[in-house]
Amino acid sequence: MAETKAKKKKGGARQYEYQAEMKQLLQLIVHSLYTNQEIFLREVISNASDALNKVRFRLLTDKDNTLEPDAELGISISLDKENNTLSIEDNGIGMTEEELTSRLGTIASSGTLEFIKQLQESGEKIDSSMIGQFGVGFYSVFMVASEVTVDTRHAANDSTALKWISTGEGTYSIEESDRESRGTKITLKLKEEAKEYAEDYRIKHIVNTYSNFVDFPIKVNDEAVNTVEALWHKNKSDIKEEELNEFYKFISNDFVDPMGHIQLSIEGVVNFKALLFIPGKRPPQFFRSEEDRSLHLYSNKVFIQNDCKDLLPEYLSFLKGVVDTEDLPLNVSREVTQNSPVMTKIRTTLVGKVLSFLEDWAMKEPAKYETFTKECGQVI
Repeated sequence: MAETKAKKKKGGARQYEYQAEMKQLLQLIVHSLYTNQEIFLREVISNASDALNKVRFRLLTDKDNTLEPDAELGISISLDKENNTLSIEDNGIGMTEEELTSRLGTIASSGTLEFIKQLQESGEKIDSSMIGQFGVGFYSVFMVASEVTVDTRHAANDSTALKWISTGEGTYSIEESDRESRGTKITLKLKEEAKEYAEDYRIKHIVNTYSNFVDFPIKVNDEAVNTVEALWHKNKSDIKEEELNEFYKFISNDFVDPMGHIQLSIEGVVNFKALLFIPGKRPPQFFRSEEDRSLHLYSNKVFIQNDCKDLLPEYLSFLKGVVDTEDLPLNVSREVTQNSPVMTKIRTTLVGKVLSFLEDWAMKEPAKYETFTKECGQVI
């Protein structure tokens, strides 16, 4: 895949042209791909949450080289009805210029465009439940915005603040900005037909629908609107089915309720809590790649890794969920987890519990087990 290259410089701004595949993808997104426009906010909030998780991890491992190390982590949404704009800001890890061009100027998953075209040609419906799986979530903002500005500064002390601007029509520019704090602010100049997204009641409803369990406080015009709670630390009897379904959809980017869930609180040789979900619908296998997410790893509620493949064998990779252990040091690196005896013990326990759960389905609920085998494949 060809790299996006700078086309020209004007007034200090570096002008870039999208690669041909990116132009085609943007056209599909804006004009024909997704019918549920409001999910753009879910995608941007999800990105902000990822950025906050990354800076929280950095603060554990390199606090001295991190801007504003004591700042409270959070997401702020500001609405301006008069100017018809919406801004989403986080004080997370931020981005460098290289990251801006690689993340916002190219298609994240190789083959994405070809796969979308194949679905269209076959007449198969492409709906908003797929957007997170395509790895093109950020670009959904162009469904509602005529212009997008990304003002960002990486968390490193010596970083340079940058501003990325695009109308989604073929080019984007990057220039230095005067942003002093770390993190990212995305400002959308809303299209006239999308002005409803400058209304606070509309945005609050979307946040509560899709992003209620983001692990950081979300404020809309300075008013807190989400529930910040580690659901896997609650007692089973205190969790409602609606909460489980909502949490699953948040961590999986799915719109379909899960087929079932397994909640564990293990104490003994190894100590950990887990909340695992069996999807109600088979995800597109085309996207089993580094972009896919299975289990999130936490240590004492502190995020460690987004897709911890060491926790499950490949044949159980359809599972989604969270594992939180107090037996890993908070400064653990992603490399350390690969050879950790703690991880090996957790993996063995998880596999045993999942297979036991599925065997129980096979004996007591054969109809549900049959549905499971059709959607997720034979595993036992």
